[in-house]
Amino acid sequence: MAYKLVVADSSPSVQKVVQMAFSEPDFEVYPFEDGVEVLESIGQINPDAVLLSLSLPSKDGYEISRYLRSREDFRKTALVLLKNVFEPLDIEKMHSLDYDEIIQKPFDSEKLARLVKDIVDKKKGPHSFPEESLLDEIPATGTLPLFEETRFHPSSSPLLPEEEIEDKIRQVIREEILSVERELEKRLKASLRAEMEDWLGKEIKKTP
Repeated sequence: MAYKLVVADSSPSVQKVVQMAFSEPDFEVYPFEDGVEVLESIGQINPDAVLLSLSLPSKDGYEISRYLRSREDFRKTALVLLKNVFEPLDIEKMHSLDYDEIIQKPFDSEKLARLVKDIVDKKKGPHSFPEESLLDEIPATGTLPLFEETRFHPSSSPLLPEEEIEDKIRQVIREEILSVERELEKRLKASLRAEMEDWLGKEIKKTP
């Protein structure tokens, strides 16, 4: 599933560069030129990442940043601030902001895309998915710690044998791990394909 990216910048050229850099299938880009429009729409979009210019009309990036972090549903959203090359930072306001990175324009679009992907992946998914580390948490005998406090009413249906329960738990964990691995493999292939196509395109242009 594609990540949702909001880019809020009054410059059409910046929006176009971002839309080209954050292309499908990895991202769906939602561009905005005005701070009020962002505040009115961001709740419906529920983005995974926000590229936010500090110098937006109506509502600036400082105000929108504070709003996002004040909302529980946006506290883990990747937030990257954009500033113009000669734009002074309001140091007092910056100290009160909770953001992931601040990038100066003009920026390298490919590096920015990789940066945002890394931030989103760290916030959205576990750092690693080793099957062994998960399975090692399951004791050879006895129940999982997760279920230690579980109690069953005597009138409930007969319980499955303990070994069968553990086998089913292991099976569910393995299926979840494989599902995550397949999703990561799909994203990696898409990213590598895009990079290869870009490289081939540059090589073809070099060919006399």
